[in-house]
Amino acid sequence: MAKTNAFKVAELIRVLSYDTSNDVITTSKELDTKHRTSTALTTTSTSQANLDTFAHADFRAARYVIAMSEGSNYHSTEIVLVHDGSTVTMTQYGTLKNNSVASFDADISGSDLRLRITPASANSTTIKFHRTLVGA
Repeated sequence: MAKTNAFKVAELIRVLSYDTSNDVITTSKELDTKHRTSTALTTTSTSQANLDTFAHADFRAARYVIAMSEGSNYHSTEIVLVHDGSTVTMTQYGTLKNNSVASFDADISGSDLRLRITPASANSTTIKFHRTLVGA
């Protein structure tokens, strides 16, 4: 069954509220847009995998805030990347960890830019991230 516009507006009203004391709009859900998204991934392998992909023709740069956990190991980092259409330049900074949970790389494959992750353990690893994209 297709969602009607009335349903979409009702859902929007349900999750948004206005705090008059602080003059801010709050939401009970994560907000995703074409340029900002929040995602989670769980892996049980040490094989390299795509954490995220996007069309490199549409976006020139991206910023990721990533939080990971594996058992009692915690790891948080920020990644900023930019590309020229064929090569990705990436920097990782603001890393906090009690043990390394994963490493990262990025490349272009076909029409996609891929942020790649290699977990350090085959134990269940949970990765959550926020992504912000900047247009080409």
